[in-house]
Amino acid sequence: MLQGRYFYYYTEWVLSHQRYGWLMLGLVLLSFTHQQWLAIVLSLFFSAELALRIALMRFKRKANPYKSSLNLKLDMLFLFFDAIALLSLLITALDLQSMLTEGGAATRFLRALYLLRALRLFRYIDMQSLMFSPGYGMFISLVVMLSFFVDGELLWGIIIYFTVEIMIRFVLLRNMVFASQRARLSEWGFWVVDVMATIVMMPGLTSVPYGNALRALRLVRLLRPWMVIFKNLIRVFREGDFSQEITLVILLLAMLSITGGVVGHFTMAGFDFSQDGVHSPTDDSLFVQIWFAFRTLMAAGNLVRDPLGDDSLPLFSVFSVVLGMFILAFFIGIGSSIISGLMRRLRNERLMIANHLVMIGWNRSSPYIIEKLKLLSDQRFASLKLVFLGQTPTRPPGLESWVTFRWGDTEDAESMQRVNLGSARQAMICTDDSLSVAEELSQNMFSLMAIRQVNPDIPVSYTVMGMVQPRLKSYRHMLQIGWDKVDYYNKPTVLISEPDMRANLIRNVLVYQDVDQVLSRLMIPEREEESAMHVVEWRGRMVFQSEDWFFVDGIRAVRVSEMMRRCFERGVTLVAVADAKLHVHPLTLLHEDVQVTSVLGIAVDNASLYGEFEYCLHMGKSELAPPSPLAPVIVLPQRKREVHLLAVGWIGTLPLILKRLLDSYETIHLMLLDEMDREQLAEMSDYVHARIAEMAGAARRLHIEIRRWDFSDMEVLREHVRVADKLIVSRPARVVKKPHAMVAAVLSHTFTLAEEEACRPEMFAIVDTRNQARMLQKELDRFPVEMDVNVLVPLEFYGTYAAHTSYLMYASATPQVYDMHRSLRYLLDSLMSDDAEEGVPLALDVLPCPASEEGLDASELFARLLQEGLIWIGFRIDTAIASDILRPNLVMRLFPRRYEFRCLRQMEIMMNPLGNPQSLEIWNHYQSHIVELIVIRRR
Repeated sequence: MLQGRYFYYYTEWVLSHQRYGWLMLGLVLLSFTHQQWLAIVLSLFFSAELALRIALMRFKRKANPYKSSLNLKLDMLFLFFDAIALLSLLITALDLQSMLTEGGAATRFLRALYLLRALRLFRYIDMQSLMFSPGYGMFISLVVMLSFFVDGELLWGIIIYFTVEIMIRFVLLRNMVFASQRARLSEWGFWVVDVMATIVMMPGLTSVPYGNALRALRLVRLLRPWMVIFKNLIRVFREGDFSQEITLVILLLAMLSITGGVVGHFTMAGFDFSQDGVHSPTDDSLFVQIWFAFRTLMAAGNLVRDPLGDDSLPLFSVFSVVLGMFILAFFIGIGSSIISGLMRRLRNERLMIANHLVMIGWNRSSPYIIEKLKLLSDQRFASLKLVFLGQTPTRPPGLESWVTFRWGDTEDAESMQRVNLGSARQAMICTDDSLSVAEELSQNMFSLMAIRQVNPDIPVSYTVMGMVQPRLKSYRHMLQIGWDKVDYYNKPTVLISEPDMRANLIRNVLVYQDVDQVLSRLMIPEREEESAMHVVEWRGRMVFQSEDWFFVDGIRAVRVSEMMRRCFERGVTLVAVADAKLHVHPLTLLHEDVQVTSVLGIAVDNASLYGEFEYCLHMGKSELAPPSPLAPVIVLPQRKREVHLLAVGWIGTLPLILKRLLDSYETIHLMLLDEMDREQLAEMSDYVHARIAEMAGAARRLHIEIRRWDFSDMEVLREHVRVADKLIVSRPARVVKKPHAMVAAVLSHTFTLAEEEACRPEMFAIVDTRNQARMLQKELDRFPVEMDVNVLVPLEFYGTYAAHTSYLMYASATPQVYDMHRSLRYLLDSLMSDDAEEGVPLALDVLPCPASEEGLDASELFARLLQEGLIWIGFRIDTAIASDILRPNLVMRLFPRRYEFRCLRQMEIMMNPLGNPQSLEIWNHYQSHIVELIVIRRR
């Protein structure tokens, strides 16, 4: 923590933590005491905090997306509030009030300023969500009504609150995308009314003509919530047809009352119908007798004191009370139904929120996407507002409570207005995984049309459970609209295919076991202090001169190798640069001069990447150290050109996986065992071989055999385990009930067969959920297992990628920032695909850690690897020290967050060797436990 490169990260970590907010609340309340010594101490503390916030904001504002975001403007406003609150605290610290005459104008003014120290509290209140909530209008009405009857400090408190609210709303409205011009004029009109109403609240303006009327203008805002209530109440009446039921009960009650009055008139002569204790001529009036019958029906109690005094009256009274209770219950039931229907409609009323992310639809990957979005939002110290639009009024099981829920037709423009899509910053469509290929294509295309009608420019991402290739050779993408000749639909739209992602994942894992965990860490690391792949804006050039490549910013020129080494020593790993055309150029594979627009690298956050890059660039030239006389110890292991795969159970997108494996192996032998009948076997075999026949030259390099197998006959596996290089265990194709249990059973027997046959195939288990994988990993971790087993959750990895892509689109406040984030997505896509013909020619790889008696210098090792065209980005340790090193430090213990690695293999992986305290501690003191180096190599 004492090192400068962690200072801003820990500062933001503490200042944005919820515990720190509660601490500030307590200190602000203490500041309202009149203790001078306490005010002096708090003034010094708040001054130091204000200085830290200013330094942090200056550090972060250098890099996008923060530089162009709404958060920067709000932070500047809150800094202004903090400064005023600090000046208010100085009134007590300097004891200015005792120097003035009691009751004077200056004293009353100081008392008003005394309340301004409460301005610090608004930083810890989510005013953006509060001001657009349904009940906020009611709260404002109560405060406005209170302002008519109070004076003194309480009135000043109301004025200060309204002033702060107006200023925050001004910033929000200036940075809000409105659904229509009418909505813009409406919101700004309400803002002007509130400004006028707040001004006339000032004590000095109470004598202004019509001041109370102007102050009451704030009540105009009540029209919005009450209009919504009455509108939905009328709809409930119409839908439920309650008017006929109420009319029927009223007529029934009138008939019973009249009948009871007439019967009482002829059978109960001399009875005190008026219940005044005296029999009078009034009691003989038929109207009074009818009214008595009505009162008896509607009263909850019995009117007879002596049941033995009259033979007919008790029976009549009991009958009328029972009948009256039935009528009351009927009224209560109608009222309950009306209120229930009204609340159901209000819960689905149009949201007034803005600058939010909208998720439309639900599929198997949606719970993982929501989980990763929350994690990414917390890591960026942002407050993501996620709104979900579903098909039914029932919340999906995996929908977390922090997500706002609405329901309706997900392809209807009116339903999309219900989630205020016109003012949203990003939309994510989760395609139903039960649809056929044709249904998926048509529904996605129709939903795109509906979205573009509501918000033509909003970035949209699709999580598609099928392939996303264009259906016509002339189309650029799957959702191209045929009649669009003016590029109306040529807006930011990303299609994310689950089968394509699954095929890439399994293919890459078969080549390098931990690639899924490394890529997940590069996108969304789960633990605090972890580094990820980031991109920052930088204007400069890459120039080849003096037989070397240089970073040039117009004033300084630094060798690329030296720049990368400097940044590495300061906890930042540079990987590539991008130009204005979004072409990504690896720093280890430069061919021509580049006009750079952005820099991509691995760091703890965007601000650290930009700050350390600028710092290292400003260090100027330095003499390069002479190359080490030692022979390079860095040699990538040679992989076999032929591989034998044993697949137990069905693997989705198998032909696509085999096609991509051909880039790494010359010959592939596959034995697939699954439980099926003869007809299913023939169908599956025909499908796989037909897909293989579509691949040029694949038939002679792929040797595929598919057999029927009973999952209980484990002895059959022996001959196949003996020759297999890699073993994949997945769920059976035809089993639906607890298929993960079969995966564990097969894996258990395979261990025994491998030991008995003295072979060590690489094992991979594919399960559906992270909880299943974690249970299996914990079980394997309990025993000294010599063979590595990689447990994969493809849906979780897919959810991580979809959440990362969608969040980058959401965080892109300007087109320039969006293009910058696109270059980052292109780099990550290339690391996943390993396609030599497309994308960035980089790939993840691993090599053994070189041994050294005295210990290797990290910077020297990085330079050696760089000479071989490798970028060192991390290492893997053995499990012996993982739990000891990953203990949280003092800051994390005092201000903890709830996230920790869910995959146990993550505890063995350290990214960015000098980028966090844990990896630095391991490298300095536990080098003998490092077993592999993780690198990015050229293809």
